Amino acid sequence: MAYMTATERLEAAIRIGKPDRVPVVPIYDFFSSRYGGITQREMFFDIKKADLALEKTISDLGPIDGQHLSYAGIGRIMEIIFPQPPIMPGVNGVPEDAQFQFVEKSMIGREDYARLKDRNSILWLLDTLKIRHPQLRNPIGLAKAIATIGIDTLKMRRSRMGWLKKGVETTVGYNIPFTPLEWISICLRSFNDFVLDLFRYPDEVKAAAKALMMPMKMQGLLMVKLSGLKRVFMGGARTSASCISPKQFEEFALPEWQEMAEYFVGKGITPFLHLDSDWTAFYPYLKSLPVRKCVLNLDGTSDIFKAKEILGDHFCIMGDVPATMLKLGEPDEVDEYCRRLIKEIGADGGFILSSGCTLPIDAKPENVKVMLASVHRYGKYPIHA
Repeated sequence: MAYMTATERLEAAIRIGKPDRVPVVPIYDFFSSRYGGITQREMFFDIKKADLALEKTISDLGPIDGQHLSYAGIGRIMEIIFPQPPIMPGVNGVPEDAQFQFVEKSMIGREDYARLKDRNSILWLLDTLKIRHPQLRNPIGLAKAIATIGIDTLKMRRSRMGWLKKGVETTVGYNIPFTPLEWISICLRSFNDFVLDLFRYPDEVKAAAKALMMPMKMQGLLMVKLSGLKRVFMGGARTSASCISPKQFEEFALPEWQEMAEYFVGKGITPFLHLDSDWTAFYPYLKSLPVRKCVLNLDGTSDIFKAKEILGDHFCIMGDVPATMLKLGEPDEVDEYCRRLIKEIGADGGFILSSGCTLPIDAKPENVKVMLASVHRYGKYPIHA
């Protein structure tokens, strides 16, 4: 088979085709920044340093076809766009090399569900942002925030284009639209309050989620236009089988996943369904999403081999070398698991090898090197058992 570029290799896999070999696309930023000798704060706030650290990591440990979700240079944007800002490295006494962390805190009360339903959803979200972002309460502060987002997205786009010239594709970058329920549970209500709300106030939750659907779609479309990447990262954790029942998923979550996936596919955009926690029991529901238009991106918790059995002709499958294995395992163990993934998941095409969610910041470099090398050792098509 003729040699393919990283972009061609990735696109062939997404279409459930057979490229020249299996592509490898880890979630790399945390690890590559530590390995490359910079702090987590520098990775988030200085994209030039982040790029140099990634360049060193690739030079030392081996080539990659692409990077997946990217945090490099997105620090100032993360401080603005979340109603409850994450804990960021180097801010308010947090060590410069600490990892960022979302804060579990309810930013709205039950009564706000009705207010969201009855008001313009974008204005309501802006009002919610203003609670923790006083600079957004006046036109000058709002204009500066918008300018910051514009400047930093331009820097990240330039970085992406630079990596593309070096043969490294970017799958989704910072294009992260949430489904409404995921947004409510992560950014507006604490997890405990959200789960209780599903039982106590189901109609209010549904109405609020419906009102949020349009701004969630708009956010994803805006990020696609700013980045120039026609792919989005749709993260799912709070609507997994680890968190809600099949009945709740069918009633609350599935219609959202269907609507958003169909919306982006209709715009020519590929959704990467990044499913954290255990989704194995919900695999049959996912057959209702667009066929051969999405990527099923698993994190090492769901059964990826069962996913191949149930959804292998429906989605390209991406994953899933577990974080625990990359941090605590031995190179032989990593090599054998990658070999199994490639031969059992990737033999018929439609497979992207990746870390199970984010590659641990302190993964063993020798394990990472083995993972990257495995696609060259086992992943050239045709793949033999």
